[in-house]
Amino acid sequence: MTMNDTMKLMFREFVFNEKPEKMIADVNGLALPEDYLAFMQEHDGGEGPLGENNYGRFFKLEELKEINDEYDVSNSWPGHIVIGGIDDTLWAYDPGKGIYCQIDSCNTDEDTYYTISGSLEEFLIRMDEELA
Repeated sequence: MTMNDTMKLMFREFVFNEKPEKMIADVNGLALPEDYLAFMQEHDGGEGPLGENNYGRFFKLEELKEINDEYDVSNSWPGHIVIGGIDDTLWAYDPGKGIYCQIDSCNTDEDTYYTISGSLEEFLIRMDEELA
């Protein structure tokens, strides 16, 4: 994902990781989205401020399976892949619906998901706007 001006501004203070040594395409049999993979191919996640109001981290690709297993994602949030977050807020992707969303790590009720977006860029912009 080549960063446009909006994304460059969003990530201006974010600390990226090095490029990944190995790319993956899925976690626990669920496919990762193309826009996320393009982003991770260049940065392999990182942590820091996102936009004007948000802060968070994208987990490294090599850590995704372990993190999803630790959070018991396949049972707690079936059909989702956790890709990042901060504190009790997890960022997830649902390949079946093709959406990114934020979920509370203490709540497994799908009615409580928020910042639901169809692309990684839209997801990051909406998260920042919701915290304004």
